[in-house]
Amino acid sequence: NTAKQSAQMIERVGADNIFIHLDTYHMNIEEVSMVAAFADAGEHLGYVHLSESNRGVPSRGTMDWTGTFEGLKEVAYGGIMTLESFVYLAPEIASGLAVWRPVAKHAEDVIRVGLPFLAEKARAAGLELC
Repeated sequence: NTAKQSAQMIERVGADNIFIHLDTYHMNIEEVSMVAAFADAGEHLGYVHLSESNRGVPSRGTMDWTGTFEGLKEVAYGGIMTLESFVYLAPEIASGLAVWRPVAKHAEDVIRVGLPFLAEKARAAGLELC
């Protein structure tokens, strides 16, 4: 469930083709600190989903975005970061993800508001989003 447990599993397996995919939505639930979680993943970190605490528009939840990007900077992460939100879901997918309400008043805000917000937070930490 945690970045530390994931890194330990990878080290036990010993294969060089396994990496950790962290998701800020789940990290917000399972981890004590974004900075510590990214440090725990360390060299095994290979992919990051950037998702708000309510799966909606980044900046309109309780996610620690400053800590998120500072943690990524501290481990010199240069891999892929993807904005993940659930604004358009088919009912069968929504049920499986336990999304029972719209996560944004205006779906386009995820890109129009959330993406520039994330880019600014990343830049403030010394990272660039593509």
